[in-house]
Amino acid sequence: MKKFVLKCVIFFCIIAAIFAPFGLFVDPYNIFHWRHIRNNGVEPNKSYVKMSNVLAHPEAFDSFIFGSSRVGFFDVSRLSDGKYYDMSYSEGTPAEHLDDLKIMINHGIIPKNVTIGVDDISYFVDPALHDTQLYRKRFPFEGSFTDKCGFYLKYFDMITLSQSLHVIRNFKDKDPDYGKRLLATGTERLDIESHFNYENTTPTWSDYYQPREEVYEDIRRIKELCKEYGINLRIFTNPVNGYTYAKGIANGYLEFLEGLAEVTDYYNFSGFNEITLNNDNYYETSHFNPKVSNMMIDRIYNERIDKALHEQGFGVYVTKDNVGELMDILYGQAVNYDLPVNTFPDVIH
Repeated sequence: MKKFVLKCVIFFCIIAAIFAPFGLFVDPYNIFHWRHIRNNGVEPNKSYVKMSNVLAHPEAFDSFIFGSSRVGFFDVSRLSDGKYYDMSYSEGTPAEHLDDLKIMINHGIIPKNVTIGVDDISYFVDPALHDTQLYRKRFPFEGSFTDKCGFYLKYFDMITLSQSLHVIRNFKDKDPDYGKRLLATGTERLDIESHFNYENTTPTWSDYYQPREEVYEDIRRIKELCKEYGINLRIFTNPVNGYTYAKGIANGYLEFLEGLAEVTDYYNFSGFNEITLNNDNYYETSHFNPKVSNMMIDRIYNERIDKALHEQGFGVYVTKDNVGELMDILYGQAVNYDLPVNTFPDVIH
């Protein structure tokens, strides 16, 4: 029996010796090469990469913008009240942003400014699901040595590595500054024009989207944490593309916007308006382009208001006192706008 156990140990050691270097070399999610990111066609685990970068350079940034990948197209150089880093990552949720802030603070990084973009993803996505998705999996920065080892071991799955290798071998890098930019600013490439595919107007929606009421508590805790440490907090809603927004309001997104005002003030950019109904402002039905981000920056940071858009709800600063006025606008839009998808009689109050 002892010989059998010994043979098994030796066998697994040999397997590990063969495949561990392979996993380290391929590293599709840039876990083991985050200081030297390779643009390989596989989305890196940006949650891990960006937090590792911030913790390794605690003096580099004093302000942060959080959100899902939609917030990745903000030109942080235009934010004049701090040295900003874009912490956005795929399906980033308030619960994860709260965790990020706690990690920063525990490592002695107290931001001067924190800006958070929320949207349907914030309301409909359970962050626990990300534990099974390697490009979204959270690293236990505050966890034990065993927890951290468990995280890394997930990235040696041979099926995933072989599938990723196929993608990597066929990928042609057209963005040589990708890694440098990701570490310097955290943003996506801002000089790429959007060419919306009008043949694909499918809403950006996953089958696991379900209303998550806990989001209000997550945002409340973020607000309390920022108050405790004297952090200037701004919150805004993303201008979700009309097709995806329509799907969202049919599933309760307007209720989220209304409830959000009970927890915090925020800048609203959601709705059926001249921005969200113009697909030239989007790369697809999820991500808006830097032109739109610049308009949002002008409103949030420079108090520049476009009167016509403001009347459509775009850029309205929402509080408990005026949320009813905004909801009148948004519900009215939901009834009256006729997109080439379903109409929404079910959302009429």
